Amino acid sequence: MVTSSERPRVLILSYDAIDIDPRVIKQVRRLAEEYDITTCSPGASPDPRVEHIALDPDDVRPRGRWGNLVDDIAREREWFRWGYDHVPLVQQTRRLLRGRRFDAVIANDAETLGAAISVAGVERVHADLHEFFPGLPVDDTKLGLRQRRYWTWLITRFASRVRSSTTVGAEIAKRYREYGLDPGVVTNATPFRDFAPTPTSRPIRLVHSGNPFRERGLAEIMQAVAASSADVSLDLYLTYNPPTDREHLVALAEKLGPRITVHEPVGQAELIDVLHGYDVGIHVLPPTSENNALALPNKFFDFVQARLGIIVGPSIEMAGIVTERGLGIVTADFAESSILAAVDGLTPERVDGFKAAVQTHASALSAETQVENWATAVSAIARSR
Repeated sequence: MVTSSERPRVLILSYDAIDIDPRVIKQVRRLAEEYDITTCSPGASPDPRVEHIALDPDDVRPRGRWGNLVDDIAREREWFRWGYDHVPLVQQTRRLLRGRRFDAVIANDAETLGAAISVAGVERVHADLHEFFPGLPVDDTKLGLRQRRYWTWLITRFASRVRSSTTVGAEIAKRYREYGLDPGVVTNATPFRDFAPTPTSRPIRLVHSGNPFRERGLAEIMQAVAASSADVSLDLYLTYNPPTDREHLVALAEKLGPRITVHEPVGQAELIDVLHGYDVGIHVLPPTSENNALALPNKFFDFVQARLGIIVGPSIEMAGIVTERGLGIVTADFAESSILAAVDGLTPERVDGFKAAVQTHASALSAETQVENWATAVSAIARSR
């Protein structure tokens, strides 16, 4: 039996708080079974089994007049390496981990990669890229386009060099191959829940959960459900980020009438239980950015584990799974009229059929089948000491 002191040491690095990030928490929980884990991120420790090194996003050391002048010149001339080396979280990471030895590192997202390489060396780093960084939405301004070039530089300068990589979907993996990577795929699948589908309600209860960003097409979904000839209702569990967008949707719900209800947000620990009381999860996400067009988000897999039928737009990743496995309906496009046509076509019997298909595929679409891809990648690095 391998004792703790003999187990390989693995660093999990993120510049978002790991304790509230469902994807990175899955890395921690799976790898803590066989490695000595150190997590490094803002926020609290994500697991009592690990050592946690907390980063402070507010710890920004004064640069002084000359330092600020050089920073301004570096931004204007796109000296990206200078800018990266002076990112406060990057500097903290290097300072707090100086002299530590790790057998493998999972670096989450693009901006952690250079710091991870500094700590452990390029051959010890696995990159987990949660989005397609060259396609992140930016303003069509000089500053926005410079930011896009910076994200692209991070990928070509760091991500293309590390030992291995993963990302969230097959289509994003294809796009990354244009930048010198060959990533595997670990979807944002939800841990398996041993649920049976509930009989479909009358009215049929639709549900959506998440952020209230206007560009996510929630107003069109709400208006379509309110106008539908089917016996349906829609509940939305929306966060307060951003608050003005949420206020807009709350006001719209009041205007549209009793079919539409906006609720307080629900924490991830309770979310699947809450969703299980509904019939159909709906997420018709307009392709307002490349990442939205390629999206395969957490909420899709939440719907699966809650054993709901699913309505999505023709987003390539989500639509492919829904169509291949018979989990629900793919709208013709992202317009309100197409959402209305999909909702009008719902019947209790049809939704029961979708739920039965979801039940069949729930295990295959669970996190347990996905996290082994991380375990395999980390093992290949850590065991090569």
